[in-house]
Amino acid sequence: MAVAGGACAAYRVQVRDRQIHVQSTTKLRSMCTAVEEAMLRLSRGEIVTVAGSDMAEIRERVDSELRSM
Repeated sequence: MAVAGGACAAYRVQVRDRQIHVQSTTKLRSMCTAVEEAMLRLSRGEIVTVAGSDMAEIRERVDSELRSM
């Protein structure tokens, strides 16, 4: 898939049943949710779209929170 202009690889993320669910997509970078806001929204069970470059940090933080529960 070609990425042009301000578009970037992105992921739709949700945490449910103590598991992280991820689906790849492409979005404008400006439409992706920042890491701090994404973590807050994920804790409420919402689906968020994050930039591909933020996905490693999101995954680490979600995994850490799930282990501490």
